[in-house]
Amino acid sequence: MTHILFIKNSESISENLRGVITAPHIRNISRRSPSEATSALERNAFNLAIIYADSGDSTLAKHLRSLRSFNATIPTIVIAPEYSLETEQLAFDEGADLFFSEPVPKQTLERMIQQYVAPTEPTAPQPTHSTRRAEDTVEKPAQASALHVLRDFSQILSFSLDYKAFTHHFILKLREHISFSRIGIFLENDGQKSFASKNRSTTLACIASFGLPADLVDCYQLSRDTGLGRALTEQPRILHRHSQTHSSFGEIDPTARKEFEILGCHLAIPISDRERLIGVAVLNGPVTGRNYSEDELQLLYLLMEELGLSIRNSRLHTELAAHGQLIENVLGSISSGALVLSEHLEVLYTNNSAKRFLGMGPENAEPIEWADLPNELAGPIHLAVELGELPKPFLIPGANNAELHKISLIPFASNDKLPLLPRPVMVVIEDYTHIEASKQNALEDSKSQLISLIAKRFAHEIRNSLVPLTTHMQLIDKKIDQPKFQTSLKTALTRETARIKRLSEQMLYLAEHSKPSNHDEVDLETAILDGFNRAKAQSGKSTVKLNLDNALKDASIHGNPEGIAYIFEELFLNSIQSNESGESAVHAILRRNDEDILTVYIRDDGPGFTAETLAEATEPFFSTRTTGVGLGLSVAKKIIEEHQGFIQLNTRTPQADWDIKIELPSTLTHPTHTE
Repeated sequence: MTHILFIKNSESISENLRGVITAPHIRNISRRSPSEATSALERNAFNLAIIYADSGDSTLAKHLRSLRSFNATIPTIVIAPEYSLETEQLAFDEGADLFFSEPVPKQTLERMIQQYVAPTEPTAPQPTHSTRRAEDTVEKPAQASALHVLRDFSQILSFSLDYKAFTHHFILKLREHISFSRIGIFLENDGQKSFASKNRSTTLACIASFGLPADLVDCYQLSRDTGLGRALTEQPRILHRHSQTHSSFGEIDPTARKEFEILGCHLAIPISDRERLIGVAVLNGPVTGRNYSEDELQLLYLLMEELGLSIRNSRLHTELAAHGQLIENVLGSISSGALVLSEHLEVLYTNNSAKRFLGMGPENAEPIEWADLPNELAGPIHLAVELGELPKPFLIPGANNAELHKISLIPFASNDKLPLLPRPVMVVIEDYTHIEASKQNALEDSKSQLISLIAKRFAHEIRNSLVPLTTHMQLIDKKIDQPKFQTSLKTALTRETARIKRLSEQMLYLAEHSKPSNHDEVDLETAILDGFNRAKAQSGKSTVKLNLDNALKDASIHGNPEGIAYIFEELFLNSIQSNESGESAVHAILRRNDEDILTVYIRDDGPGFTAETLAEATEPFFSTRTTGVGLGLSVAKKIIEEHQGFIQLNTRTPQADWDIKIELPSTLTHPTHTE
């Protein structure tokens, strides 16, 4: 087996490289840096190190130096996503043996790996002698005894999945060789209450005994925190009741001595799984009254260790079975369908919801096969299992075409390891019929509400414009010759047609693109003044003034001149209309920052934005006034964003005493087009 340390930071690598390092004879350990495999590197656990240089030259140099500090002799290959002379020179300077850039031929990489991995010479078979002595054919008593051991061992195997049963059988067999009269095996709880629980039990309960009273076994426990449990946890050893005569560890504490007295025993032996203490065996001496020999004590210690390993394996099996049953119960009870497919495209598990999706009833006991899956589901599963290509969740129709299901493919692979292909996949099927129907209904309701709102606002605005025109039309025959009537008619026609024209322009700007261009240069001060004059004429307030603070002489941008002017027309009109007094002013400041962004601050003499209206002010059809349709700020925001700009509304503070801030780039990076 070849062990390769693969250093990478990205999840995606080429198929050639993946195919080589995930070969069956290669053990690939994927890490993000050599420091995550320090101990293995120092012990020469790897035959080869491969660094995928996808994080820049500085990271590559750091990885190579770190690798050399842990293991100066390990062969190292650097593979870069694309060729760079500087990266190649850096790799060799820092001690790399080979440097490649993508794409790396699969055969070349395989040869390089074989070159750095020492081949294993097959061991020559030893000659065998066919001659046998006659005495070898005679069955010896030791061989007969071995057969009895195998018989006894087969009996223990029959209890191998029930650790309590084989522990009881173990102490009975042990008593046949060591004739004690009393023994108790105390173990920690197996912790099956929750597979997610990480807490270790501190109590040690008696699971098997011989010669101990039944009521004592039921009610008495040891603990890791005190007495015998604590003494053997801190120092695993054979503990005697009078330890000063048999051990160099000193006298035992009073609690342990009392536990010996309660159990009627004088010897305690740790039961470990070679990693940690899992229990304590407490027993008395042989029935003959003699003391155990040193060989017997050592044998008891080793036998208890073997017992601990058997108990751990039995518990692991039980825990895995419980976890598997729990997962099956969870998958079986959820409303979503679940299918699990192996790397050989075998359907390993199907819950009832998945059977309903495939048009099969839950009572159908026939196993589902690959051929039973519909083509629109089988195709993506095949790509996910064989090639590792995971599609985004997608929708497919149900068995009767009246339902709609969302399909999600989940691979069984650890995030920090390269997946071996093919790999198992779980398919999750969710019923999206009602969800999609609800979304469609919500969309239709939203459209209906929007159409109703547009119709209501437009009808109201057009009707307001038609009222003065209709009034003049009714009087035109009688007063057409009067100069005063002629002036009033002209004013009404000018004002109301301008209102209708503005309404149509707003709708066109919302519906179409304002077509910014890199070739049209717009003087921002001219656009600001032009927009203010239009807003002033539209409002009918001839006394309103604009205070423009512009310290720039070349404040120009590239964009649509009409669109830029229209931005300021809408913003200034909103500012003018917010102030009811006739003598009012609008203030504007034009500045440029270090990033060549032109910023315009606008403030009026009105009350400004409140905290309640700030969030909705740029939404279409939002207005605090009784006239207008509420599209001014929405149109301005759309044109600004199409020019790669930014608009911000503000509630006034001493530090930021402005209402609107606009940022526009001097030069467009690329024109924005929207179909």
